[in-house]
Amino acid sequence: MLSCSLKYDEAANTENISPELQFTKVDYKRYKEKKLDTEIKADQLERYRNDGSAYARNTEFYAWNKEQNLTTEGSCALLGIDSENDIYTLFNSIFLHNIEQNFQLKASNLKWNGKTEQLTSGINDTVYLIRDDIEIEGTGFSASGISRSFNFENSISGTIFTEEDKKNNEQEEEESVNEETEEAE
Repeated sequence: MLSCSLKYDEAANTENISPELQFTKVDYKRYKEKKLDTEIKADQLERYRNDGSAYARNTEFYAWNKEQNLTTEGSCALLGIDSENDIYTLFNSIFLHNIEQNFQLKASNLKWNGKTEQLTSGINDTVYLIRDDIEIEGTGFSASGISRSFNFENSISGTIFTEEDKKNNEQEEEESVNEETEEAE
């Protein structure tokens, strides 16, 4: 009998490549202090006995703070979960929206370390960051949940909007609306 596993980072060993549990159409919720902390929805979830790791395919995820406000939401094609070390590895078609800090990320590979609150990409992986005042892309991305800062190690490109840019855009939009109104009369 042939089977396909979501766990790609292990050498071939039947104990390592055969999941202990397999679920389809999963809606997993984790609670801390009787409050919803994390929710993961996935088409498929596999859990492995030897190291307690889990892997999810076509995943949506959500995180809440202690006040029960949604802080983060996102999706990815493949999610690796190391719950013992609080490490989450995201692969392919990643979309991440941090509501608290009002930014969005798009990437192919990201790693979140919950203990250190660090989000990182591979040194050569491109990450797209969008915020009210910034639209940039670069490689070698890292972000700190503690300092609320981010960094790109390598080449970056994009646009940073200043207050002056915002005022000019608002003024141009207002003038355009006035011109359209005059033409309509």
